[in-house]
Amino acid sequence: MTTAKFLSAAILCLVLGTALGADVLEGNYNVTAFCTAVKTGTNLGSIVSCDYYYVCTSTGPVKTSCTSGYAFSLATGSCTPAGQANCYYGMENPCLGKTGENWVPVTGTCNQYYYCLDGVNKGRDSCRGTQSFDKISQQCVYGNCNPALVDSSDEPSLQSVCEVVPAGKYFGDTINCQKWNFCQPDGTLQSADCATAYDVQNNMCGYNTGNVCSRVTNTALGTASLECTKNGDMVANENVCGSYYVCNGKSLVSYDCAYGYYFDVTTPGCLPRKTATPAEGCNRCQFATTTWVNAVNTTTCGTYYYCNNGKATLQTCQEDYYFNEAQQGCVPTSNLPAFTTYVSSNGACAGAKVNSTPGEGGPSSGEGGPSSGEGGPSSGEGGPSSGEGGPSSGEGGPSSGEEGSITDDAGNKGK
Repeated sequence: MTTAKFLSAAILCLVLGTALGADVLEGNYNVTAFCTAVKTGTNLGSIVSCDYYYVCTSTGPVKTSCTSGYAFSLATGSCTPAGQANCYYGMENPCLGKTGENWVPVTGTCNQYYYCLDGVNKGRDSCRGTQSFDKISQQCVYGNCNPALVDSSDEPSLQSVCEVVPAGKYFGDTINCQKWNFCQPDGTLQSADCATAYDVQNNMCGYNTGNVCSRVTNTALGTASLECTKNGDMVANENVCGSYYVCNGKSLVSYDCAYGYYFDVTTPGCLPRKTATPAEGCNRCQFATTTWVNAVNTTTCGTYYYCNNGKATLQTCQEDYYFNEAQQGCVPTSNLPAFTTYVSSNGACAGAKVNSTPGEGGPSSGEGGPSSGEGGPSSGEGGPSSGEGGPSSGEGGPSSGEEGSITDDAGNKGK
């Protein structure tokens, strides 16, 4: 679908919304639902075009255009000179006006970007694994991007609520009245629950009185979702252990378990972190209180993560050793009763078995892995080895910083 068709579709939705009271929609982005979750007067971005935005009024969203040469900026929540807006929706050439080397996001995705050289689009590439592309730092950063949830159709696709809500704004939720959200300057979403209810208009935790919770409906704040047909089906989030999806008959809607709980794939349902068996590969650093945690490994229980501010770096114990989260180290499986007890009480290792031929020697400590001596982490620097899991500062790619690295085949540079 072309940009012109996107605009036509958006205008049509607006016309119908005005005439019939229907929701204003841009793909999976329900603008009307968002406006019920923010304070009246908040400006919300569009995922169709940078040329306009929506002002949330007491009666719903009102489309408002920027003047010529200006575009809506999430950083300011207002229209700014187009070259400073850092907005790319609806642009035929996202590299236009860029000088030197730049990397800009592919809208509708969480992990893809364009390589720009002196205003010319030189190609498109993707971040590795579950890394996300950060348009502010122009680099791949560790995150929870799930490429499988990227909408492959031509419809506009909202990947994160912070794509449309300006940074620094608190807002509510249309599923849970207690929940409040906050978008950090880097686009990261922060959420928590009030004891009783979050009062959107007064921007505070309060009580469920009057119309404080009137925003709560079955219309979730939009995020890209997979199609599904069986109402009530539950699917694990492959990246976030404490999240899952429920089919509403058409698409999968994202939900979160309570704090300290993971989605258990065998139940299915939310269970305490220790006993739950979440999706293999999800980040078990979530809710962790220790530096080293088990990875989901129901075969040998021999893999674990080094946790650094919620980021997970995968490590592996030596053969015939398993990782014991309580002892913070790799432990020999030769003590079969201890191994069996650990596996039965720790969901991340449910079903793991001892290899038929036990080996000798202690676990490999590597750089930044747990030491076998006392069961605690090796002293060193306390972090993962720079070779694994860390960014490399390849030549010609975007600066890799501490948060991640980037691959750019289009520019034939970087790692």
